[in-house]
Amino acid sequence: MDSGLLSLLHSRVREIYRDDTLWVLDKPPGVISHPNPPAEVASNALVRSPYDFDREAYWVQDGDGQRLPLYLVHRLDQDTSGLILCTFSDRAAAALKEALYHREVAKEYRAVVLGIPREPVGTWRDSLEKRSGRGKASVVVDPRGRINAETRFRALRVFPAAGAALLGLEPETGRTHQLRVQTASRDLPIAGDERYGDFAANRRLIGLIGLRRMFLHAYRIELRHPTSGHKLSFTADLTRPLSEPLERLAGLGERIRS
Repeated sequence: MDSGLLSLLHSRVREIYRDDTLWVLDKPPGVISHPNPPAEVASNALVRSPYDFDREAYWVQDGDGQRLPLYLVHRLDQDTSGLILCTFSDRAAAALKEALYHREVAKEYRAVVLGIPREPVGTWRDSLEKRSGRGKASVVVDPRGRINAETRFRALRVFPAAGAALLGLEPETGRTHQLRVQTASRDLPIAGDERYGDFAANRRLIGLIGLRRMFLHAYRIELRHPTSGHKLSFTADLTRPLSEPLERLAGLGERIRS
């Protein structure tokens, strides 16, 4: 693979790692993992190339003009930043998705929630159901449904005066909006979440700590290389739009939520 592939990335997407099989990218908020159907291209998509919805892959060209599929192993919401795992191999894509299904790929997110968990560590298990209404899909917890979403959490920093906490979230499953719904359903909405969050508190956060986006970041991913079997670990540190509000949160002397 040559450096010409970098020119295909959205201008704000950063390369973390690349070899002949894997491509690990750091996506900023506002960039979509792939175009919304039926469009095959989008100016705010991860890659500036046509997306094949049947293959779940972009079609890209290397420096020699060779046409290659770039498979998305998983996706991130538009407003979520952080690591996305991609592969150039159909066999590797199948193997990695199988590894995800069997919980052999570890992912950790960092999130600031408005509230403090009762316990510093634990596991959330829920039944999540996707619903559509007024042209927009949303996800709710179905208390009578089968458990299909599981997330381990741990409190990394607690801000008692502000009534907030920085959590490490490790999803064992990959349901749509899973982390956002599981936190919100426990009265721990993610700071800045404009769909499931506390809208009044989000407006206050702009003035109090300068947070102007959702504080949810795909921080770490660990896996075995689908070809070599070597264990790999990648991280994407918080950028200034998150790290600076986080430090201001530490000095905040008033509660964010009334």
